Formats: sequence, C-alpha cells, structure tokens
Amino acid sequence: AVVSTQSREAVVSTQSTGESIGYMYGMNVLDKDGISAGPILSAKAVRLYSEGSTLAQFLEGLYGRYGRHITNNSYYLCYQPEMFDRMFGEIRDGGYPKTVGKFKISTVRDLTVGFDNNYPDNKPRLPVCPGSHMITFTFENGCVVTLRTSGTEPKIKYYSEIVREAGNPATDEEMREELGELVSAVVEHLLQPAKFGLKPRPSE
Repeated sequence: AVVSTQSREAVVSTQSTGESIGYMYGMNVLDKDGISAGPILSAKAVRLYSEGSTLAQFLEGLYGRYGRHITNNSYYLCYQPEMFDRMFGEIRDGGYPKTVGKFKISTVRDLTVGFDNNYPDNKPRLPVCPGSHMITFTFENGCVVTLRTSGTEPKIKYYSEIVREAGNPATDEEMREELGELVSAVVEHLLQPAKFGLKPRPSE
C-alpha cells in the first residue's frame, strides 16, 4: 500500500507498507525496512502521552473508525513451477468458481489475465501483470482472499482478511474462527496441496 501526495512537480511517497514486515516513511530511504518506522512511532507515543493518551487507546480509536482487521496469511512451497500454471489454470477453467466449500464468492479480480467483475466492464483498475499469477476473491461474508505466486521464491502465498465493522457484536475469536474455516476451504478446494505437490510452510 502506498500513500502519496502529488504536486505539479512530482508524486512523493509519504508512506509505504508491506504485508509481512516493513514501513517506508518519506523519500530518504527508498525501501521498507521497519527501522525508519521506529522513530515515527516513538514520536507518536510521546505526543499521545503528553496529551494524556496512549498508543493502545489511539489504536482502539482507529478500530472504532475503520473496523478491526483480522488477517490469516501464509504460504505453501512448490519446487515444480509448472504446477502453479496448472493450479491457476484449473481455477480459471470454465469460469471462476462461485463457491469455495460453503462460502459464496461475490466478486473476482484476476490481475494476470485482466479480469475484475467489481466493475461493469470487467476490467481491473489495478495494473495487470501477465507474468505472474494473482487472483483475489471477495466473499459474501465480507472476507477477502488473495492467491499469488512469489516472484523470487518457490511459493504460492495466500492473504486473507475479514473486517469487523464498528458495532458488529462478533468477538475477535469468532471472526478468527470464521476466517480460519474459510482459509481451510480455500486450501482444500483451490490450492489442493496433494494434487499439486505443495508442501506446507515449515513450523518456526
């Protein structure tokens, strides 16, 4: 994700983030390193403390404004690259799936072939990259799951998220359980580890 400001001269990045680790603030260090975020967070903590608040309280305020985002992300290893083509080809074959297990899909965005039925013309607004596989499924229960191949490692990655909007009585544990059930269905019906020779992420 990138937050930027634009002037007549140039587009200047003010914040960039990575899913797994790393933040980039400003244009001094043009990489996500996680270190430059430390002074920014420290300065924010000092300011909040001077105002009689804390980072935890500030975070709860963000939850109330934007909802609580719960994620479940991981990957499988595969040392036969052709299996990725077979897997994604099966997902696309005959049209995209309408369900994954008991979960109904509402929209699909495929940035490999340039398809996105979030829009009437079925054209994605994000950049298309034919050289790698990347499909995002949005489900009727509000969950979003993205499957993509790594460009540098023998991995198929999945990113999943569910957002508990302010006022939703569901607990964090209930939301994690629902998301976990969906991820299990995605692995079983779409990734199909046994069929495509995928190996689970090593325990750390």
